[in-house]
Amino acid sequence: MKRLWQKKKTTLTPPELGAATRSPTSEQDTPVPLKGSFRPLDLLLRGLGYLSQMSRRDLSSFCDLATCDEHGLITFSGDYVTLLRVKGLRQMASRAEIEEKARALRQAMGGQLDGPGHAMQFFYMAEPDASAFVNRNLSDRRRIAAALNAQFEDILSERERVLIPKMRHERTWLALWSRQGCLSKQELAATKAARAEASKLLPDLGDGQNPLMGSVELATIHTAFVSHARHVFEHQGILMDELTPDDALRAIREEIYPEVHGSRWTPSTPNRRPPSLIPDEERPANAADALWAPLREQLFMDDAYKPDFSTVTLGTRDWRPVDLEVVSETPTPFVELSSRLAAHRMPWRMNTTIQGTGPLFMGWKKEVATILRFGPNHAVYEAFMDLDRRRKAGETVISARTSFATCATTGERVQLARRASTLEQAIGGWGGASASRLCGDPLAGVMSSIPGIALASTAPATAAPLDETLLTMPCFRMAAPWTDGAALLRANDGTIVPFDPTGSGRVATLDLFVAPSRRGKSMLANSLLLATVLSTASLTDAGPRLPLIGKLDIGDAASGFIDMVRNGLRAEDAHQAQFIPFDFIDAHAYNIFDTEACCRQPLEHHRAFLTNFLSTVCMPLTGDPFEGMNQIIDATIAAAYEMCSDETYSTHIKKYRQTDNPLIDEALARQTIETNDHTTWWDIADSFAARGDIRMARIATQHAVPVVEDLIAATYQPQVKDNYGSNTPTSGGETGLEVFRRYIDAFIGKYRTLNRPTRLDLGDARIVALDIGRVAPEGLGENARQSELMYLLGFQIIGRNFFLSPEEADKVPAHVRDIHRERFREFRESYKRLECDEFQRAAHAPFVLSLFEEAARRAAKLGVRLGLTSQRITDFGPYLTAHSTARFILGTANPTEADEAAELLGLSAAGRQIVHTALQGPRPDGSGAPLLLQIKVGEDWYEMFLLNTLGPVELWALSTRPEDVALRRRVYRALGSVEARRRLSRVFPKGSAADEIERRTKAQMADTNSVDAQAAMGGVVTGLASELCDAVGLGATLREAA
Repeated sequence: MKRLWQKKKTTLTPPELGAATRSPTSEQDTPVPLKGSFRPLDLLLRGLGYLSQMSRRDLSSFCDLATCDEHGLITFSGDYVTLLRVKGLRQMASRAEIEEKARALRQAMGGQLDGPGHAMQFFYMAEPDASAFVNRNLSDRRRIAAALNAQFEDILSERERVLIPKMRHERTWLALWSRQGCLSKQELAATKAARAEASKLLPDLGDGQNPLMGSVELATIHTAFVSHARHVFEHQGILMDELTPDDALRAIREEIYPEVHGSRWTPSTPNRRPPSLIPDEERPANAADALWAPLREQLFMDDAYKPDFSTVTLGTRDWRPVDLEVVSETPTPFVELSSRLAAHRMPWRMNTTIQGTGPLFMGWKKEVATILRFGPNHAVYEAFMDLDRRRKAGETVISARTSFATCATTGERVQLARRASTLEQAIGGWGGASASRLCGDPLAGVMSSIPGIALASTAPATAAPLDETLLTMPCFRMAAPWTDGAALLRANDGTIVPFDPTGSGRVATLDLFVAPSRRGKSMLANSLLLATVLSTASLTDAGPRLPLIGKLDIGDAASGFIDMVRNGLRAEDAHQAQFIPFDFIDAHAYNIFDTEACCRQPLEHHRAFLTNFLSTVCMPLTGDPFEGMNQIIDATIAAAYEMCSDETYSTHIKKYRQTDNPLIDEALARQTIETNDHTTWWDIADSFAARGDIRMARIATQHAVPVVEDLIAATYQPQVKDNYGSNTPTSGGETGLEVFRRYIDAFIGKYRTLNRPTRLDLGDARIVALDIGRVAPEGLGENARQSELMYLLGFQIIGRNFFLSPEEADKVPAHVRDIHRERFREFRESYKRLECDEFQRAAHAPFVLSLFEEAARRAAKLGVRLGLTSQRITDFGPYLTAHSTARFILGTANPTEADEAAELLGLSAAGRQIVHTALQGPRPDGSGAPLLLQIKVGEDWYEMFLLNTLGPVELWALSTRPEDVALRRRVYRALGSVEARRRLSRVFPKGSAADEIERRTKAQMADTNSVDAQAAMGGVVTGLASELCDAVGLGATLREAA
């Protein structure tokens, strides 16, 4: 093995750079061969290149970077370089749309690339080994779980096993160059003179960085070029982030040594203070020790070796270069090349340098083409004439050089050779392009594939129209809004797409999940909720604590998520996550008039809920409200609270009675609070509050406030009766108050548990899922009205604390004001998310829609994130759809609904095609459930085609299928959650036992001649659970695995 370079402190001046043994492409007007030309001396030149393959080479000579200033990186010749991270297209594009964007880019950028002054380098790196990224991400999840004293290791370990083999990482950069050719002769002379004059004031700098290398004139031109390029690309929907010089150097170093990606290395540059070094000599020969070390020495951290004629060892990897020799006959979008190579799961990179051709280029080419116009080389002449015609028509013809490289772990030569061959063949299938692994010096070839260090390249220069060249660049990849996030989704080719459930950068969060049943929307919503728990949403100023999450469910779709969180928490914390199958039973009694502890009046948001709820109660099934009914309702609510308050004289104040609430009785005795026959519930509440027991104060307040039946008495209060007693909104002569009493009496008769003091105590639960499926029947008429009421009630139960503001503490009694202000502040600052499932059930309920629309209006201000799930995009109504900031489309029921979604959401042509054909539910191969995501982050809308990939353990934990939920619960009870998930995932690795349960149910019904499928399924599920617990039957595979 021959060492090619060893670190040493040497000063390389620009003349030395010119003497370096490499391709002469740094010349600005180098003659460029025609597209598809044949060079007879190629083989000889490449053969001669091998003669120098064992020679000692200075790796640093491949880097032209000398220093930097606030405008960008600066080369030894004074050129400026800026590196931009290319995020990609905001919106997916078809080939025709990409071609149109390339033409638009050519029109806008052609002027900058007509001459030799500016250059662009597009760089792409595909890294199939996503282990470093995934492990780093999971490490963050583990730290947050540990901070919560929670245990989710089986889920996190499985993600490690499942995601790493299926995911890949990619990076795209654009380096923008402004060279000395941008300056006029006068400007160039002035710049050199100014630099020479400034240098007279400096001591000998040795090999330290010269902070005066920059040029004000060129820096101004370069800044304008970068700004123009960013504007032009972003106008075409291509998002980019400009890197600071220090960040650019870090990115370049990580591309030279991909194994250090994600490091915290920081370069030493004039943008920072110089190092405080003491020189070895008393009188040093130069000032190098007082300056910043050469960038070359900082970027290259190890020696380079050439173990054979075509391989270079850099860091922990062996590299082989591949140069593009003939561009595509039919220019083809880059995605076709990257998709083809993604299937091979191999690392590779591409660097394309695009430069202007100079004024003498076409004249020289014309002479060569004229000579070759006859005989077999007539195609060369035709190619030139085509370029000449296009240039005369105003198109920009540029010079492009493209270098590729692939790598393998050091020593894996067979694998490296196979990858280089695969890369070469894939390029050959990319629109008829041609590539070669023979590039003379392999080290020069490998360094040609690094962005931003030089414009030199071993690849032959090819003349081509700018728009055709841009068409093949990696800038038209799908953009992602975040570089990291607690949830890891992936693109169809496996590229990691992080998702931040905390909504970093999102001004407002209103998420819509759309799909028919069994497409994976509930699974996706639940997996994002789990990601929320394991995200920075759980890190607050008051310490680690679960985020506030409320979910209104129809059925038990959220039960798996709640079970997983409860079982993951410590026993003493398990009450913080609750799943409530709400029903009209005594234990679930709920009073809509409950106020905050010790508060005699409802706060603003609560009062609005009461008006909506009672308006729905008193509305005829025809949907037309009675005239004046809202005024009656508002007046009666106010009268009821005033009637039960102790702030004024009233005969309706509620007295404390022993045995009404055993919890209160025990607390009174424990705290030695004395009572008598005149003690009111307000007295009890205030006494607990004075002792700091706000929980008992809240429970006592629940007995002090009105209940629904108190509204009847309130209608006889003078302020109500005198104002509304004569109003007759019906033709039958019935007054408005009589109509109101009739509806309230009917409500009390039907919903007796809603006319009592609250017993549904959520305590300090922070995650609550309320299943209203038992009390919200499907159908029309009375059923629809009851469902509407239950949606309103459920939203109040799970979200009453979400809309509290610290400013509202000014409206509560003085003796609890500080307590409530602190509570309200904690609610305001905590991460809060409200979700509602099966929204189509409320689609035609005006008060429910009004409730959610009002919540959406206030949500951003109060930091509340909303998530709504339904089967059709039109279920959400115009307002919620128009103001939604994310749309998760997992499928549509038919082509009509697909067109409907595409039209309402303004999907691209590519997005429309995906909605029609690609969203068919979880894929049988286990790669995940496909979805189209439209999301607004900052001011940008993104459109992405993604896969939600979960392993069998997580699929079982979050499954929403009734039969799977029934089986999971039985095994959970018998074995505990972790062991239960392990066994379920081992026996049913696809995350569902539905097919086996269906098969057994049919067989059992056939054997017993039963027609009760529900009973048969129950027996089957119980039997299957026993097999898993006892490791018999299907569960016997567990013994084999052990």
